[in-house]
Amino acid sequence: MTFRRWTYAAVTTALFALGAAAFAAGPGNDPNAAGIDFRKNITLTPAETLTQSREYYKKMQDVQKRIFALEAKAKKDKDMVKLNCVGDKLTQVKGHLTVTDQSMESLNGAINKGDDGARQHEFTRLTILYQKVVTLGTEAEQCIGEDVSYVGATTVDVEIDPSIPPMDPTQPDLPLPDVQRPPEASPFV
Repeated sequence: MTFRRWTYAAVTTALFALGAAAFAAGPGNDPNAAGIDFRKNITLTPAETLTQSREYYKKMQDVQKRIFALEAKAKKDKDMVKLNCVGDKLTQVKGHLTVTDQSMESLNGAINKGDDGARQHEFTRLTILYQKVVTLGTEAEQCIGEDVSYVGATTVDVEIDPSIPPMDPTQPDLPLPDVQRPPEASPFV
């Protein structure tokens, strides 16, 4: 191998290594580029974490009860489309609640052991499950057609400009019939 070829190979290898290092440090691989830092620790104490987790679990059960009620309504109305839609959401919520039960047990174990990393992981997991269940509850409401923003029946108020004539100009009045009796044709009849 000549000196010239060896120089080209060395320069190419150096440029390749430099480019790979620049790519690795580029903005696409920065963990804070999206504004989310997954390394951030939770600031709740173990007792606060457990209290918040229990609140999430109770709210998730409330959502499940509401979906059961919506399913009963769909059965009563005998609407198979709504029933299938709500049934799908209910199945997903049941699955999430099963995972939540497991996560609550793991959270209790992590708190008892004093393992902050596991506690943070399980609390994050519970938070995500809670958000998913709330979303499924809203979707179940939409399946039935009930909107949580319903405020009552629609009312319409009509104001008529006083300058508008009360008569419709496209419908003229008909002339009144002549009610006078015609004269007698013959005085002998």
